[in-house]
Amino acid sequence: MEAEALGIRETLSWLKGLQFPCIILETDCLRVFQALVEQFSGPNGFGLIIDECRALPMSIREVQFSFVRRSANLDAHSVARIGDKNSLLHCNKKMKREIVSEDYTCVHDRLSELSDDVLVNVLSCLTIQDAARTSILSSRWRYLWKWFTGCLNFHNSLTTAAHKFELRDDKVFDVERRKFVSWVNQVLRSLQSRTMEELRIRFDVTSDDDIHNWIKFAVEKKVRRLELNFRRFLAGRWEVGQYNFPPHFVSYSSFSSLTELSLINVAITGDILAHLLSYCPLLEVLSVIQSVCLKHLKVSGSLLKLKYLKLGYMEHLEIDAPNLISFEFNGPAKPICLGEVCLAEVSFGGSFSNYIMKNLCWLSSFLVRLHTLKLNLASPAYSVPAVAVYYNLPELYNLKHLEMEIDLLDDDHLLPCASFLNAATSLYKFTLKLYDVKPFAEWVQTIKDHVYSSLSELISIRELEVVGLEGCGADTDFVICLIENAELLEKIIIDPCKTRILGTPYESSYRECAEYQSNRRQAIQLAARLPLWEFVIL
Repeated sequence: MEAEALGIRETLSWLKGLQFPCIILETDCLRVFQALVEQFSGPNGFGLIIDECRALPMSIREVQFSFVRRSANLDAHSVARIGDKNSLLHCNKKMKREIVSEDYTCVHDRLSELSDDVLVNVLSCLTIQDAARTSILSSRWRYLWKWFTGCLNFHNSLTTAAHKFELRDDKVFDVERRKFVSWVNQVLRSLQSRTMEELRIRFDVTSDDDIHNWIKFAVEKKVRRLELNFRRFLAGRWEVGQYNFPPHFVSYSSFSSLTELSLINVAITGDILAHLLSYCPLLEVLSVIQSVCLKHLKVSGSLLKLKYLKLGYMEHLEIDAPNLISFEFNGPAKPICLGEVCLAEVSFGGSFSNYIMKNLCWLSSFLVRLHTLKLNLASPAYSVPAVAVYYNLPELYNLKHLEMEIDLLDDDHLLPCASFLNAATSLYKFTLKLYDVKPFAEWVQTIKDHVYSSLSELISIRELEVVGLEGCGADTDFVICLIENAELLEKIIIDPCKTRILGTPYESSYRECAEYQSNRRQAIQLAARLPLWEFVIL
């Protein structure tokens, strides 16, 4: 009975993320059905599971529980009987237990009746940590997790969350680094499956021999999605001792199954990367950033399926990928060679943002096709014009989502936002990420009175998201101006977390500090001033 309730809870958790409008969940266990519909509650384990099962449907539009007799549920029981002798692991003979429940129906332990192949498929849908925990269930489950074929995700938050800012000390961090490497090596040595869906390693790792072995594991297991993220954890050491991607791994047999490749803080030359890509006919996602060796790259040829491309700084870039729909680039203020591409989403930062803002007229035919545009104008490489200018933009009639990152040092920094907002006549969502927000003694005119920043035509915006709001005056004035001019606005999301900290190992600690709580109170006060709109404050 408890196992049935657990199965319902896990099913609801899985369905929650699929966004089905209506779900009908059938069970042939009468006691569980009665507990779900009759508001049963109890302090024991079963009662707690039932409470969770009833809470989960609150985040789903409509869930109905239905009781069916076992005779009407034969398909599920037939699946449970598939395979016994020819199972993957050749474990001990299956044992069947019969449990007589309090409603006098005789029920088999259906989970134990599943073949090992099916159980391994189920385990592979979990995280490797949860899959390994099942080894304590019984002798039959002890080694099943070693045939895991799902997603291996090793990341720093699993080992560093408890230490927070203590890891700024080199000695303490070296201990955590050794623990992390040992943990990854131990798990990879234990796994015996022939294939693996995904391998992601995210940590400040410097031991080349261990990284070599991890790449070798990915090659042997024919990994489909591979991420090596060795971004430096300690500030000021971003490019210290980058790992050099070994040329001998580049061959047809190595990465022919790859659909996604992400390399962060990995030194790889343009020639090696181009050669590797020529043997990846299935590649759809490519991300290479913070690579000190990557200066020149030509993306073309066999990459017919490439859809998403993210690249860091490089001096020369050529792209000819006919199916490319998303492109992110943080490079120098130089033109890039775009061949036959039909981009729907772009994100630009660094000095390249300067190039974009100075050549808007030349790029008009490129901009009008976009559905999503993200511009980082807060980079030190971006220079604000000394004299306020109006950016003459064509009508961006296809643009649905605009995201802009800016330093709010004076009102002129908001002019690019105003120009793009007025040009995007079909915009659905606007995301504003603020960096240096400061109160100004010389702030005489508010943004709504600025001669270059009329915001009277925001006729289509439904959703506004603001990150880094501090409530110092300049940022609040602009947000209020946006809200008052967006007649169809339905939802306002405010995240008081500093944009520079968002997504870093320090985020969780910052959200507990006094500065964040102060910013959050400012956001709550802003929402109170505008009661007619729906606010979501993170």
